[in-house]
Amino acid sequence: MSSERAQLSIGTALQDGWTAFRRAPWIFVGFVLLSGVLSQLLAVLPLPGVGSLLSAVVNLWGAVGLIRGSWIALNGEAPSFQDFLQVNWAAIWRLFSSQILLTLLLVPIVFGLMFASLTAADAWGLFTPIANLALTVDPTDPRLTEAFGDVSQHLLQQVVTNPFAVVIVVVTALGGLYLQVNQSFLGFIALLDGRGPLATIRHGWVVVQSQWWQVFGLLVLEALILLLGVLACVVGLVAAAPVCLCITGAAYRQLFNDDDQTGLLNER
Repeated sequence: MSSERAQLSIGTALQDGWTAFRRAPWIFVGFVLLSGVLSQLLAVLPLPGVGSLLSAVVNLWGAVGLIRGSWIALNGEAPSFQDFLQVNWAAIWRLFSSQILLTLLLVPIVFGLMFASLTAADAWGLFTPIANLALTVDPTDPRLTEAFGDVSQHLLQQVVTNPFAVVIVVVTALGGLYLQVNQSFLGFIALLDGRGPLATIRHGWVVVQSQWWQVFGLLVLEALILLLGVLACVVGLVAAAPVCLCITGAAYRQLFNDDDQTGLLNER
């Protein structure tokens, strides 16, 4: 399939994604619960830094497992629980390296715009009381929380009353939305296309660019599905999340290709 000429059909992506999820709904839900609970348990380990690191690794493993399972389902087969559990360190590294590079590219831009916004609103002085308090009290002191709340309220007031600061905030938000849509398929490209981190980011940008509004519309529908999951006493979220992932995978197959070029499905 030629990705330059491919056209995204939102209706087809929704239908194919839902059909894929229905091939193994309880396995999808069970794996989401397993990986989510395991990640949370590791995050609260009483070992500074270690728990967070292990939790991040589990999140990457969970993402790889879900993409692997969704791809099998999109191929017309019912994935087994073992298909989700398999540890593929090469795939985990590809996903991590692409995500970390994207973050490193965005952080300087975001912080630069935040600095400009605070400078425009003349809001740096608001942080002086917090800095002084942090040097004199215990980090768990409730006065710090109260101080952060007061500063946040005053900061919001100063920013919204300064037109230049508001413009910077709006530009930052729109730029973030634009990039989020362009990188909607980052995980699938990293795991199935076999490109390096920078090429993965660029490939997503180039292909999605011509159909940005269609992909944006798909993301809005996925957000509504996730919202319905949250409204269903939050429990529905463990089903809504894999449904949306399958939908994203179905859209990826339309825009990019339906080949496993990295051997993600090997050793089944």
